Amino acid sequence: MWFEDVYHWAGDVYRRIVQWTSRTVRGVDPYKVVFSCLGGRSYGDSMRCISERLHERCPEAKIVWQFNHTNLDRGRMMVPDYVRTVRCRSVEACVEFATARMWVDNYSKPTFMTLDKRRQYYVQTWHGDRAIKKIGYDENAPYIRRVEEHCSRIVTASAFGEKMYRTAFNYRGEYLRVGTPRNDVLVKNDPAQRERIRQSLGIAGDVGLLLYAPTYREKREMIPKEVQMDLSRTLDCLESSTGKTWKCLFRAHYLSSGLDLEGVRDRIVDVTQYEDMAELLLAADMVLTDYSSCALDFILLDRPALFYIPDWDHYRAARGVYFDVRESPLMTAANQGELEALIQSLSDGKVRQNCADIREYFGYYETGHATEAVCDYIIERLGNLDRLEA
Repeated sequence: MWFEDVYHWAGDVYRRIVQWTSRTVRGVDPYKVVFSCLGGRSYGDSMRCISERLHERCPEAKIVWQFNHTNLDRGRMMVPDYVRTVRCRSVEACVEFATARMWVDNYSKPTFMTLDKRRQYYVQTWHGDRAIKKIGYDENAPYIRRVEEHCSRIVTASAFGEKMYRTAFNYRGEYLRVGTPRNDVLVKNDPAQRERIRQSLGIAGDVGLLLYAPTYREKREMIPKEVQMDLSRTLDCLESSTGKTWKCLFRAHYLSSGLDLEGVRDRIVDVTQYEDMAELLLAADMVLTDYSSCALDFILLDRPALFYIPDWDHYRAARGVYFDVRESPLMTAANQGELEALIQSLSDGKVRQNCADIREYFGYYETGHATEAVCDYIIERLGNLDRLEA
């Protein structure tokens, strides 16, 4: 209704006034850094890596995290004692952003957010450096706002990501070409850490672990029932091919409510609420998805990542894509039969070569030291309000 539009417009105008007044009266705190993950949904992703390492290296940094209304209480229980929390879109949050020296997040900002480029920095890490589906301006998405054009830096891990951000965000600035902070753990690939994660999930060391992580769908019924994946058959095929027991970690997209898993409950571990996706990837022996870029992080481990895409033509038309997955090195299957044949064809050599081909295709430059590099950038710019470099 028109009055709802007026109400939201008036609220945004009020928030802009709050920001301007706060920044003018209080000024910018040279040591304040505000973090936000997926629009306030989580305490995780690259922001958590950066936030916790920043505190270790620069204890004087005043760290603030914002959470949305649904996740505020949960977020407050998860963050360390040195973190201050605020609710998204609240007056308090507006004040914190307005007076912070540095913003760090992986999502877009609402229209009322304003950045003073003379005194503030904005580091954008985004949550998918190598996306299949189009994002931002490339898909005419309403969630992308002009503030993304004004990032001080965007953290990148591939040549593909740099090209994508130019068009998706209309970004013309410089990049931090250091890799993805959340992927440092994958590049390092510590066997002891992997075992600790598996134990925390209740997975025995000799059990194969399939991570099933489908992407967000507005309507699940867009996939005809006759070609939907049969998870029980897929696990059976893995067991037959490898000669060992397999279980499945199921991770729903943060915007989806999950899938019907009746009939395989005893073989499923639901990790939808698990905060750290990188830890799940490290623990897994194989990733199965449709269009999620998490699989393109997983290949850093030289383990098999499979793409089950029965609705490719419909999905491509509905969402728009950056490339044709069928003409890329990605291992894809259009139906259950193809998926099982693909699983049966896997070998260590084939998997290693496929992962190498994917890294070359996207132009990876993950370093394993991205968290340190981003912290370097932040720390160098804290404390001195007399200068502000690009």
